[in-house]
Amino acid sequence: MKNLIYQFWDTYQSNGIPSGVQASVNSMKKYADQIGAKHLFEIDPPKLHSYKSAPYYGSVNPVFREEFHEYDNVLFTDADVFAVDGIKENIFNNFSGDIGLAQELYEPKRQIIENKRVLGRSVYESWANTVENKFSISLPRTKDGLLKAFNSGVVLYSNAGMKKAKEKFISFKDYNDTIYTAGNVQNFFAADQHYINTSMFKAELDFVELDYRWNTEVFFFNKHPKEIFFDKNKNTRLVHMQLRGMRWKQSEETLFRMVNDPVDTWGFGMIDITEREKPRLISN
Repeated sequence: MKNLIYQFWDTYQSNGIPSGVQASVNSMKKYADQIGAKHLFEIDPPKLHSYKSAPYYGSVNPVFREEFHEYDNVLFTDADVFAVDGIKENIFNNFSGDIGLAQELYEPKRQIIENKRVLGRSVYESWANTVENKFSISLPRTKDGLLKAFNSGVVLYSNAGMKKAKEKFISFKDYNDTIYTAGNVQNFFAADQHYINTSMFKAELDFVELDYRWNTEVFFFNKHPKEIFFDKNKNTRLVHMQLRGMRWKQSEETLFRMVNDPVDTWGFGMIDITEREKPRLISN
């Protein structure tokens, strides 16, 4: 099998390649080598369209750029995703769907519980109502009626899935025009994650939900600068370091410690509040 792990970085965001980005690239390249896959890191890849959201569409490069279609499978990861040290499990093994993403398990309840966030539940519902009506789809929900969120920081494509998505995904024009002209939908929803979340159901792709171990998220709880939510366990394989304001600035050694060691050993005076808040964030 010919497999690829793909990452990119747009330098408009920084002066060169931040140390944190390079650390992610090194981590994913090491993982690729361990499982016999090729690794590609692109700097300033070509934009797929001309809308304001264009810089945020890198996760669908494997769909719309046919040079990726020479691979049997392509794994896209953001440049803040890291492989846990020493893992040998091959994410490509036994993948038989068109597209795979992991659910943001705690996002639905975060929209309700976190009172310091800008994008709450009503904002997500406005987006969902707009795209469901426009594209005649029903987005998946939890048993208690909350919208599920599938994170585009880790996206696994089969060869058939890339080709099918290229043919059947919603056009960039149709999707972006829908978001930007809706009036009651934030521009945030024009980016690739919600484009994929809409398009993969509209296109009726064979969607496989990846286990959370392939996209275990780390985030500041309720924007508190010292309270960290990190539901990592012995099964965690890839860690998504979503610590805005600090992730790009850290050294490779520091990020290695943050991915692999307990929060109280990081050296920033942070505390792990996962066990305290997890019961409130679990959605049925």
